[in-house]
Amino acid sequence: MNAPTVQAIDPPLPPLSGAIHASKPASALSWNLLATGVGIGLALRLFGPSWVRTFVHPAALGTVSGLAALWLALAAAIILHEAGHLTAALLLDFDVLGGSLGPFRAIRLHGKWSLQFTGSLLSGSVIAIPRHNDATWRIRMLAVVAAGPLATFLTGVLSAGLLLWFSDPVQWPARFLSALVNLNFFLFVLGLFPNASAARVRNDARLFYSLLRSTPEAQQILLYHLVTQLQIAGMRPRDYPERIMRKLAQASGRPEMCLVYANAIAAWALDRNHLETADAWHQRALDLSDFCDFKVQNSTLAASAFWDVLLRNDLRAAAVKFADVQLAMLAPEWLQHRLQAAYWLTAGNVPEALAQIARAQHSFPNRLPYYDFERMLLGRLHRIAMETKPRDLMTRPTSRSL
Repeated sequence: MNAPTVQAIDPPLPPLSGAIHASKPASALSWNLLATGVGIGLALRLFGPSWVRTFVHPAALGTVSGLAALWLALAAAIILHEAGHLTAALLLDFDVLGGSLGPFRAIRLHGKWSLQFTGSLLSGSVIAIPRHNDATWRIRMLAVVAAGPLATFLTGVLSAGLLLWFSDPVQWPARFLSALVNLNFFLFVLGLFPNASAARVRNDARLFYSLLRSTPEAQQILLYHLVTQLQIAGMRPRDYPERIMRKLAQASGRPEMCLVYANAIAAWALDRNHLETADAWHQRALDLSDFCDFKVQNSTLAASAFWDVLLRNDLRAAAVKFADVQLAMLAPEWLQHRLQAAYWLTAGNVPEALAQIARAQHSFPNRLPYYDFERMLLGRLHRIAMETKPRDLMTRPTSRSL
């Protein structure tokens, strides 16, 4: 395929530098807030009134029971905080798409759940979007965002009340409740202050502020919800409303969101056989992945290698990319099979590629229109496989790749 021309790309690509606001893994403000919270806790412990010192006990980190109490209290604080978000989302007609707790992340797509390992230990999240973007969208979003800190505050108050029943602070339940009170205090106080706009993960205060003031960031969230709703509904990409695609093309913001926009436009253009536009927006997604975490980079590079096979018939370029891809990290199952089929083609193993194509076809969860698009991709890949002669491209399957 020839290199795309700017005139043929519709919607056109905005300049990359103006399209994204790069995020950072951490910010000085977050560390300052943490230090402030710790400082307030120490001050209350040393100089506060006696009734405050009843609730603020130092953690007994030198004992197994003390460490267990602290870790269980931390897990409970995270779970109850996220339970606040989840409860509000369910009550306000949000579609729950998944969530994470510690190193585990569950994702639901088209009614089918998949479990992923993230490697993170001290984290939690709930993934949910409104089913409808009516006039109450912003109010419902504000309520769901605020429900987490509210749950943290109420948990702290309830834990403090229960702690009054234990006169001996050495007892394990007292240690657990004291740690829970302290942790909820820290979480609530820290959560009152928005973290930096460049932080990779926005805290609740940052989201609440953006939604309350209806900032450009809030408009980016709305666009993200629009495109995600199309994907949840299982709509075939060629049927995405053109007005939404043009809004996505003009949007700027965080690289993770812009990458979702670029992928949606690329799929929309490919399904309409606008190959120059699809190729250009897919390349934009690959460029945006440089600003994202490893998981996003891994999936985007795998998609780029598949693109090399499907549209450019450049198996050598795809093989080079697949050498840096961890296919086992990809989900859902049908996507992993599709990408493995392209991988085996680059390795010259046509029979295994055909087997992976068959596995992908049989792993689709239902008959939503979107999977007609996936079957179209598999059909093209099948034709390429039938025309490919067995070859050895220097790249051999490895345990890392598979």
